Amino acid sequence: MRETTTTPGLRLRTRRLVTEALADTALELFDASGFDQVTVADIVKAAGISQRSFFRYFSNKEDVVFGDRIPGAEDVREELCRHLDGRSAWDALRATFVVAAEQMDGDAGRWKRATRVICGTPALRARYLEKHLAWTGALVPEIAARTDTGGPVAELKAQTMVNTALACFDVALERWAVDGEDRSLAVLVGEVFGFVCFPHEPSGA
Repeated sequence: MRETTTTPGLRLRTRRLVTEALADTALELFDASGFDQVTVADIVKAAGISQRSFFRYFSNKEDVVFGDRIPGAEDVREELCRHLDGRSAWDALRATFVVAAEQMDGDAGRWKRATRVICGTPALRARYLEKHLAWTGALVPEIAARTDTGGPVAELKAQTMVNTALACFDVALERWAVDGEDRSLAVLVGEVFGFVCFPHEPSGA
């Protein structure tokens, strides 16, 4: 009998597909019934797998919601640096978050459910805000280095801009996740950022 083998690449793709399918099942349950009301037993029953199989893919329920969906601080910093040359710092921040929004628009159904679950669950909201803190720590130095003031004032201005940008992104994200909202997240991000103006802000080098 001929022995068959599975390549590492195929195994990784298969694992990814199973992980996404399991996450979709869990997110649907969380969105319909509430994160705290749904147990791992509920998830595995709906997915038709064992609890042991569930824990091969996720450490806990929180990991189902977050997984590797939210970009890391270094990824966001690199994206910002791509947009800084020739633009004001605020325009660069807007372009950075529009790119993130475009990526999320590509998987809108899953992201909208995840957003609703996060916003409706205090513990998940707190974990999401931890990501914001990491992004702030990565973005502020890049913005501060390109302000025209220098010193502590530059850092203060950069912190204000970055935190305002994160607030704008969250406003757009929460609106996008509402049932009946047909506009893309990228459009909403651009619109919300347009409500804010930082005067006397120089363009990047």
